[in-house]
Amino acid sequence: MTWRTLPAWVYEDPEFLALERDTVFLTTWQLAGHVSDMPRPGDWLGFSLLGRTAFAIRGRDGEIRAFHNVCRHRAMRMLDGRAGHCDRAIRCPYHGFSYDLDGRLAGVPFEEDFPDIDRATMGLHPIETEIFLGFVFIRFGGAGPSVAGQLAPCRQELDSYRIAEMQPIGPFVETPINADWKVAVDNNLEAYHVPAAHPGLQRLYGASYRFEVQSLGVSQSHGRLRDKPSPNWSERAYLNLLPEVAHLSAERQREWHYYSMFPSLAFDVYPDLIDFFQIVPTGPGKCLSRLRSYALPDARLAMRAARYLNMRINAQVGREDVGLVEGVQVGLASGASESGPLSRREGRVRQFHDMIRDAIPVATLGQRPPPGRLAAVNAEMLRGR
Repeated sequence: MTWRTLPAWVYEDPEFLALERDTVFLTTWQLAGHVSDMPRPGDWLGFSLLGRTAFAIRGRDGEIRAFHNVCRHRAMRMLDGRAGHCDRAIRCPYHGFSYDLDGRLAGVPFEEDFPDIDRATMGLHPIETEIFLGFVFIRFGGAGPSVAGQLAPCRQELDSYRIAEMQPIGPFVETPINADWKVAVDNNLEAYHVPAAHPGLQRLYGASYRFEVQSLGVSQSHGRLRDKPSPNWSERAYLNLLPEVAHLSAERQREWHYYSMFPSLAFDVYPDLIDFFQIVPTGPGKCLSRLRSYALPDARLAMRAARYLNMRINAQVGREDVGLVEGVQVGLASGASESGPLSRREGRVRQFHDMIRDAIPVATLGQRPPPGRLAAVNAEMLRGR
C-alpha cells in the first residue's frame, strides 16, 4: 500500500481555503494566549482568522470570556491589535457604545434617540471559551470534543510541567510565511527531515527523536539530549548549564517534547520552558506563525542562561523551517508537483492529510481541482456519504 500526500492544487486554491475556513478552522479550537498574558480585569487578547475577529477579556469577577470583536450598533471593530487593556468598559471607537467587561451593553450615547433598543439583548456576541492548563482557547462554532478531551492522552505528562502557573518570557513572535498553512503543519508533524535540515537538533539529540500518533488529531514526539558536547557554542553551553527542575521526572530533565493538536497547534515542552506554536492561514499560499514562550519563576543564573540559549537555538530552527516550507510552496505551485509518497516515519502527516480529506472530500479528486464550484461539488460529495 502506498500512502500519498494531498494533491498540489489544494495548497494554493482560494476556494479550497474558503472550505478550510468553514469546515476546519471555524469549527475547531483556536488558541488566543495564556491566562498570564491577561492578569488584571480588563486585560484582553485579540485573535483574527480569515475575516473573523475575536477577543478574550478578563472580567471584574476574574473570569475570562471571549466575544466577537464586533459592535452591535454598526459592526465596528471594538478592539484593535493583539493585546491591550480596558479600564472600565469596552468602548466602540465609532459612536461610543460601551459594554461591560462581561459583554453586556452598558452605555448608549443619546439613548433616547433609539426608541426600541433593548440593552438586555444587545450585548456582545459570545464565543465558546475553554481554559486548559492555563491556555485560553476559543471556538467560533461547531461541536465536538473539548480541548481537555482531545488532549486527554497527554494530560498526565503535561500536568507535570505546571504550565498553568507559568508566566510569559520573551516577546510574542508573529512571523509571516509565504506558504500554505498545511505546508507549515506538514513540516511540524514529522521528524524525518531533522537529520538533513536541522543540524542543530541533530547535534542535540541525534537518532533519539521519536514521533507517535496518540489519538485522532493528537500526536507526541520527543528527543533525548545527548551527553556528547556540541561544536556549536550555544548548544554546548545549553547542555552544560541546563539545571535540574525539581518537579520533573529524571528522564524529563534531559528531554525535549512536542505535542500537536489538529488543525495547526503545537506545544514545545522543554525542561526549562514551554512555548505554543500555532499556524494561522492568512490567504491562499500564505500563513502566519504565532509563538510565545512561558516558564515558571526561577532566579537561578544557570536557568536564565539556559532559557536564553534555548530560545536562541530554536530561533535558528524556526528560520530553517521557514526556508523549508517556503521552498515547498514554490514547488507545489510550479505545475510539476503531484501527490508524493509518504513513509512510515510520516504517519502523523498521513493522518493529518486524511483528516483534511475527510472534512473536505473534494481533496480526494485527483491532481487538478474538479470542474465547477468547489463548494457545490464538495457539498454533493458530503451528501453522498
